[in-house]
Amino acid sequence: MRRFFFLPQNAWILTSTSALWSIGSAMASPYQSVYWASLGAPPFVIGLLVAYGTGVTVVALLMGGYIADVWGRRKVVILFSWVSVASAFVYCVIGSPVLILLPLSLASVASFYTPAFNSIMMDSIAPDDRIRGFAVFSAINTIPSIFAPTIGGLLVSQFGVTPGLRLCYLGSGLFGILGVAIRSLKLKETYTGDTLVTKKSLSSHFRDSFVNGIGAIRESSPVVKRLLLYVTLAGIGTGLTSPFISIYVVNYLGIDALGYSVVVDLAGATTVILLLMVVFLIRRLGSKKSILLASVAAPVSNIMFTQAKTMDELFEWGVTGAVSTALQSPSLSTLQAEAIEQRNRGKVLAMFSILPTLVSLPSQVLAGFLYSATSPVVPFLISIIPFALAALVLYTIR
Repeated sequence: MRRFFFLPQNAWILTSTSALWSIGSAMASPYQSVYWASLGAPPFVIGLLVAYGTGVTVVALLMGGYIADVWGRRKVVILFSWVSVASAFVYCVIGSPVLILLPLSLASVASFYTPAFNSIMMDSIAPDDRIRGFAVFSAINTIPSIFAPTIGGLLVSQFGVTPGLRLCYLGSGLFGILGVAIRSLKLKETYTGDTLVTKKSLSSHFRDSFVNGIGAIRESSPVVKRLLLYVTLAGIGTGLTSPFISIYVVNYLGIDALGYSVVVDLAGATTVILLLMVVFLIRRLGSKKSILLASVAAPVSNIMFTQAKTMDELFEWGVTGAVSTALQSPSLSTLQAEAIEQRNRGKVLAMFSILPTLVSLPSQVLAGFLYSATSPVVPFLISIIPFALAALVLYTIR
């Protein structure tokens, strides 16, 4: 067991601090759209808010990937981790839908550190140990989702939606302070950069980020380009569904927040168990076949969600999604690490986040319109199409 859960120091620091931080953040994250609605934001405005956050995130990811390869990884991770912590505390004190823009902007800008974070993980884990390493990382980070959403549900049930979720965001900020403080003390640099940094304007940095990111994609192998197309199509499906899952379950199906949290918890527990088991399956099948199975499970999961009316049916949906997550997370990370050169890792990984985020922006606005103007179930039905196309793209990878 000790050998199975071993991770190199940097990988372990990122894994353990993320898991610690997630104890707080997982109390609030399943109910974000519910919180926005409680502050007075209608579904269409929620879609616009998510789209705005997506736009800011795209810019942050683009520049973050470039800076991670030029200045190094560690300082980017530390600085913008603190920005993310600050966003949780701002969520605690707002009382108007207009003010949602403040913490949402901070949380979106904090995405700057995502490419650097992922690059440190890939720099730290040995190539022949990536399947196990990424599975262990995903499993440990999923553990808080087994119990933290229930704590959030209990707070909502006890104090009401708005006060209860403010307490959840307060917990996210406090656990964030603890996790990021440890990260700041213990994390080491893995890549110091390959370019002499000169003083440039913000617009020059943005332009260079875009140009170098596109150049890195052009130099990449066909496998990387197919994987980018896959995550882009999956991003469309995710944009149509993720902003409205909790509000659909709580407000449309009429299942209380505590009941929904139980479904999220059970799905999280299933994911952790599967992540520890699928390591051996992925090694046997290979990363490509494993991620293909995961991509097939995604549209099946959405079909099950649209048919769900009871807690039992929602749990079936949660388990199917857990299977997809458990297979996809270590498989995709392993394929990325094998196919992307270290010197371009930050820039290319940024594109893996940017492209699905970019296409999810109009998807989120469309989902908000369809949710309000037609039926709440329509966005979930339409999402089956891009998820199915994503699976087809994976099937063509050689």
